[in-house]
Amino acid sequence: HDLDVMWLDLDVFLFQSPTPTVARQLSRSYEAPDLLISGSFAVDCICSGIVVFRATERTEQWLEHLLVWMYEHPYEHDQKAFSAFLRAGERVAFDHELPVPEERVPRWDFLDPETEFVSARHVDVAGWTGDPDKIVAFHLLHGDSDDSAASRQFAARFGLGVGYTPLLDLFFNRTELPELYKTPILPHRASDELREALWRSRWPSPRPASPGRCNETVPMRF
Repeated sequence: HDLDVMWLDLDVFLFQSPTPTVARQLSRSYEAPDLLISGSFAVDCICSGIVVFRATERTEQWLEHLLVWMYEHPYEHDQKAFSAFLRAGERVAFDHELPVPEERVPRWDFLDPETEFVSARHVDVAGWTGDPDKIVAFHLLHGDSDDSAASRQFAARFGLGVGYTPLLDLFFNRTELPELYKTPILPHRASDELREALWRSRWPSPRPASPGRCNETVPMRF
């Protein structure tokens, strides 16, 4: 229907409208990507928590193949499948077993994972740095997988507090801060508590110029 779509996980908190930032990124490219996706701070892994799907034939066909494959392989992780189908690093099958040949993969690019489309530092490759006023979306990484023993140990080792913090409860349903949802005020300017929570995920240095390579994970069926 010629409508571009932005997918946001439930645990993504918008600091400001993403439309101008996405439009600028698409306009900078000679051949605009078919798909934009969020990523990790310290490695070049995708994160399917924020995805812009452009209304192109290539994107439509690719996504249809992905959804059918995931339906037929319910044991596999959706983000791993997303990565594998984009040829972005992770694997869910041998390359020749995937229904979309590499030449039919949509053109894609990362949304800025350093300052604009960032994530909570609950795992060792996440986080953000730079000017907090430029943050567009903050992926809270809320859920059991990010409250694992490994995540808690990482948080303790790097001085990120006692470990995993359920940020969803901090950023949403703040009835005492109606301006947080009704005005353009940024969370870190609305509340000291939200500022401290945001700062716990901040790296003191810029994103590596050459982020580490995303691990080629083993398919679940092996």
